[in-house]
Amino acid sequence: MTDRITYARATHGEEEIQAVVDVLRSGSQGLRIGPNVAEMEERVPALSGKAYGAMCNSGSSALYLAVELLGLPKGSEVITSALTFSTDVAPIIRAGLVPVFVDVEPNTFNADAAKIEAMISDKTRAILLPNLAGNAPDWDAVREIADRHGLKVIEDSCDALGPTLHGRPTGARADISVTSFSMAHIITCAGNGGMVMVDSEEERDKALLLRRWGRRSEPNLYGSTKHVGRVFREQLDGVDYDNDFIFDVVPWNFEPSELGAAYGVVQLNKLAANYVRRKETWAAYTAAYAEFPEFFTTPVEQSGLDTAWLCYPVMVNADAPFTRSDLQEALEGDGIDTRTVWSGNLLRHPMMSGVEHRQPPEGLPETDAVFERGMTLGMSHGLTDAEVKRVAESIRRFAESFR
Repeated sequence: MTDRITYARATHGEEEIQAVVDVLRSGSQGLRIGPNVAEMEERVPALSGKAYGAMCNSGSSALYLAVELLGLPKGSEVITSALTFSTDVAPIIRAGLVPVFVDVEPNTFNADAAKIEAMISDKTRAILLPNLAGNAPDWDAVREIADRHGLKVIEDSCDALGPTLHGRPTGARADISVTSFSMAHIITCAGNGGMVMVDSEEERDKALLLRRWGRRSEPNLYGSTKHVGRVFREQLDGVDYDNDFIFDVVPWNFEPSELGAAYGVVQLNKLAANYVRRKETWAAYTAAYAEFPEFFTTPVEQSGLDTAWLCYPVMVNADAPFTRSDLQEALEGDGIDTRTVWSGNLLRHPMMSGVEHRQPPEGLPETDAVFERGMTLGMSHGLTDAEVKRVAESIRRFAESFR
């Protein structure tokens, strides 16, 4: 029986295993947040064009932290994309903010920066956009618009790690950037993990307070006041109190894992090789689909972008003699996992029923096209040459049957 080619897979070697074992053998306190989390918080922001990072348990959690760090008044509008994952929009809604949706640029699967300005109102306060599938919007244009209108920018780079636009990290254009270390992503921290990244110690300290339990001591433990140490006589309502148990903010408890971070540090050392392998797989899938231009439209990468795509999204042409579901079922029959392009259009999902939002008067036609005809293939850097060839041959065999 042929092994199934899954969308996501764990890809690690003895180095990751040893790093995790080293933490387990480091003593009774080894599982506490420690040197591996600290190393991730130093190296990942450097890749992302940010100065500081607060690691947490997932990219989705990092998005909740990012939105809360903005401190926007309830009812403020945040411009975003409806072609995304649920947890781009969920933090906006749960913060009492209003998502405002713009359409995507054809075949990029990313927000069309040229559509943003028309959706700005006197309530608009921020822009939150994903680097969906590892591609990116025109971040230079996004930053220019944001500066012109006094808006904050959050980059959701969960699908990408360290992409550059015209030689500069995409995250350098954002006020806050987040990324993810989920199992399917460019690197993983043993299956999960994420990070919110900012440009000031003050913002990082706020993220640290929110990340765990809201204790005043968090910056003393992990942030800008590590030199202070334990404080037993801080005033709390007229009483000397141990600030390890003074709770300043309503927290989330998105605590990162030292074990996961140890795994992730080793994965970071393999990032360049992961980029190379994903680009090779990207080229192979593009070649297969490109043989059938009457059936498929291949993705368009943002001009000037250097990235490792997370997955391979493709559009089944509207006049093709088959549907996306036909293609998915055929590939499934060959033991090849597929997915839709995340939500397609989140506004067409039950979670948005009754949720206050705005969209253009003409709707979101390009987003709707992806909802109806977009599909993705997994593109793990762990795929073997034989597996990549098998996927390409399956695409060709299916398409040839309609010629």
